[in-house]
Amino acid sequence: MVGAHALRLRPGLLVLSVGLGVVALFPREYFSLGIAYLRRFPTWSEVRKRPAQVRGDTLRTLAKAVSQERDANEHKARWVRLSFVLLLAGLVLISAEGATLATRVVIG
Repeated sequence: MVGAHALRLRPGLLVLSVGLGVVALFPREYFSLGIAYLRRFPTWSEVRKRPAQVRGDTLRTLAKAVSQERDANEHKARWVRLSFVLLLAGLVLISAEGATLATRVVIG
């Protein structure tokens, strides 16, 4: 039989799983080439740079952006996995409660 503690835990797990899912899927601002960086391109200091140096600066900035986006995606994936586990735990408790109630009705 499902104890009173499990019955109190079930709604909390479901609410927590929904909350974590929302947190994981909430949009976040990602790093990209900033507007200040892009505004530098038409200036004389940038125009006089060697093309290889400009490409190198841009590549470093893009590599940093990709790295930060990957970290953010991994973080979101952890939250989604945790919310899924909590959702399953809540559904198991609901099933156990239903089985307990059905058993009480059948047995008396």
